[in-house]
Amino acid sequence: MVKNYDVLIVGGGPAGATAARFLAQKKYKVLLVQKSFTFEKPCGGGMVLKAFDEFALDKAKISHYVNTIKFVTPSLFGVDVSLEKEPLAIVNRLEFDTYLRTLAQNEGAEVIEGYFKSYDGLFAYIKSNSLEFRIQAKYIIAADGVNSTVRKAVTGTLPRRVLTLYAKVQQPLTSKCEFWFGKDIAQGYYAWSFIHNEGTHIGLACEDESNVHKCFGLFCEKLGLNYVPKARGYYIPVWKDDLYRKDNILFVGDAAGQVSPFTYEGIYYAMCSARYAVEAIVDGDLDQYKQLWQKNLQKRFKAMELLQKLLLRWDWIIERVVKLLTNTTVHQAALRFWSGKSTPKSALQIIRKILKLLSQKTL
Repeated sequence: MVKNYDVLIVGGGPAGATAARFLAQKKYKVLLVQKSFTFEKPCGGGMVLKAFDEFALDKAKISHYVNTIKFVTPSLFGVDVSLEKEPLAIVNRLEFDTYLRTLAQNEGAEVIEGYFKSYDGLFAYIKSNSLEFRIQAKYIIAADGVNSTVRKAVTGTLPRRVLTLYAKVQQPLTSKCEFWFGKDIAQGYYAWSFIHNEGTHIGLACEDESNVHKCFGLFCEKLGLNYVPKARGYYIPVWKDDLYRKDNILFVGDAAGQVSPFTYEGIYYAMCSARYAVEAIVDGDLDQYKQLWQKNLQKRFKAMELLQKLLLRWDWIIERVVKLLTNTTVHQAALRFWSGKSTPKSALQIIRKILKLLSQKTL
């Protein structure tokens, strides 16, 4: 069976559903294929609040507002950072992703449960409800995550990745979003403890996969848990800025590794990448997708990448950097940068400022 569409979108998370919604608004004939309507991506669900206004989303979908984030050093020194002016929104990913797909359907996109099998350069082969379809589309958007079957089929590659281990616990361990640092639990990355719909979402990222369970156990001890909850593993992409499109296929969100270094925020940037891809399709210039993404986000991502390499590698630097946040001026500057209200002229600019502060004898 052959079906024709203007755009085939594989993956119905924030990137794919947003692209489907915007394209359908422009009267494109769109097919959105989501592997499972009951899949809940392992994710803390944190989003910058501005995303709801920017993408005209219903704030009733926010399950919690977080007004404080806490940074905890290897020595357990903690600093609370107020987000009163720019709260962090927490969403339930299963409910939120379903909502985004519903918005796309309401605009006229066709949404089915199924999966991508292969692509022969002319047809994409999709299986749904035991039926196999040949889809012919002018454009394909690969939004199928870190394990992108489209990317693997078309380029033979997958995004760079890091292993995370995560669990949901019933205890309300925190009313904040906490970020914990230290080479014993998350060298080069961080562990987290986020308020969630039911209890707390905890987890960590770890470079050394052979030690990930040991690190998770140590983190649970630091959180005061007297047991180690059953945890699940999942990979998150590491940004490399190496793939935007191949011919008429555009890669967005996790499939393109478009997760912010250092913070590993992905939801907002996935929706941004979808918007840029849609603009490129509508304008008939697919190279515009990369240009828009780099114009709006590349400096921020490069700065975050340098920050991660400089600040999260050694415990003694982490101790000093977190203590910097007790300085009101540094605190406010960090918030402006984190919220997207300020971006350095270059990635090196922010590093120079931090190195200057770190060299002060008062720390």
